[in-house]
Amino acid sequence: MGRRHHHKHRVHIHRNHGRNHAPRFFPEQSSESLESNSHHPEYGDTALIEEPNKVLGVLTGKSDVVTIRNRYQPALDDANINLKKSIFYLEEENKKLKEAFNHAQSLKKDIDSHQEERVNAYEALGNLLNKEKDFEGFMHKETTKMYGEVSKNQSGKAVKIKQRLNNSDNEMRFGGMMKYIEKYPEYQTKSAFKRILEKIEEKEKEVRYAKTNYSQIVAQYHTLLQNFKIDIQKAKDKIKEYYKLLEEGQKKIDETRYKKGFVYKFTSQKTKDEVNLDTIKHRMNEKENTLKLIEEEISQYQGRKFIELEY
Repeated sequence: MGRRHHHKHRVHIHRNHGRNHAPRFFPEQSSESLESNSHHPEYGDTALIEEPNKVLGVLTGKSDVVTIRNRYQPALDDANINLKKSIFYLEEENKKLKEAFNHAQSLKKDIDSHQEERVNAYEALGNLLNKEKDFEGFMHKETTKMYGEVSKNQSGKAVKIKQRLNNSDNEMRFGGMMKYIEKYPEYQTKSAFKRILEKIEEKEKEVRYAKTNYSQIVAQYHTLLQNFKIDIQKAKDKIKEYYKLLEEGQKKIDETRYKKGFVYKFTSQKTKDEVNLDTIKHRMNEKENTLKLIEEEISQYQGRKFIELEY
């Protein structure tokens, strides 16, 4: 009996080692749905099917299905890689958002603590000044003047002035104290006044520094929050593009003469798998679930915005 020759259609990894491998087919340059020449070798090359025996391939129609499969599989792999990059980027930005939120909360507590110490220092100064001549009269005159300036301008700069004051009555009183010290500079040389004034200067610097850091972090937080809407939509668009490629490519494969013929029906499961588009390693469900979780987490931050402080 003569030996039967079995034509095995092997799958190999397409690498450039100077050997003769099956040619790699890419989509036409004019096709918008496919991204030719965009495959990323660093993520692992696409497994391509070798061309079948020329005569057998023509008779069974397998040559057509191999061409289509080798054309769409790399494009589908690239779509998966691009989506993977987007998901990774969103995960990293989500970490930054959480860090910025927690940092802003921490800095806000620092500001409140420094403000309290600042108020205490001004109150200590006030206790000393209350014993001095004409202080109350001077303070009444100054605070009345300040109230008049604010009441005349209820919009524009006056609004900003009010935003800068946690407690406008206290701030006006503190400002009046410093004007009194400027009017009577001899108080700055007295040891008791000197210690308190140095403490006030120290606390003013700490408050300004904390507010500067806070405003920077809050700006970063709000920028991250604003960008997420765009970035999440980009990831969703890439998911749509992936499934569009998969549906388009698999439909063309299914409509080939080989897929509809009797040869395909009686071939091994391994051979059947080889001619269809491979999506197992893409783990699309995992990516879609990750994107959904990120979107849910971001939605919780949408209503948690900070007020940027002015000073």
